[in-house]
Amino acid sequence: MNAFEHWQIRLSQLTGELYQLSTVYMQSHPAWQPAINAFRLPDRYLICVDLAGMQKPDISVRVDSRRLTISGNRPPPEPALSHSHAQVLAMEIDYGPFERTLTLAEPIRPEQVTAQYRDGLLWIQLPLVGGSAPTRPPEELQP
Repeated sequence: MNAFEHWQIRLSQLTGELYQLSTVYMQSHPAWQPAINAFRLPDRYLICVDLAGMQKPDISVRVDSRRLTISGNRPPPEPALSHSHAQVLAMEIDYGPFERTLTLAEPIRPEQVTAQYRDGLLWIQLPLVGGSAPTRPPEELQP
């Protein structure tokens, strides 16, 4: 066997090993969870979700009387220019499918839930069933 055939076999082996590693990683890697800030006001919960780089149609919000689920799929943040020769130095931003479910301590009014996405933040208002009459939303949530 000549040197070229030896390297060809070794390259094939390495490619197979890399494929197996990536397949195992992709199958076992759970959806990431976006960071949140949560607040309890007298008449509602107010949740802020960090979803930079998303478009409104790609975000799903589901609610029932005691549960809030935010899900979607964030595209990978990549340079706009041709990056076929780019060297990756760090990959810390989560991307791909995500889901975050919060179980609420008190029942809410699902039919009155509102959400607004602006500047990479999703603000969700969850009016409480037993809370006082709903108050005007904070200024930053006004359209």
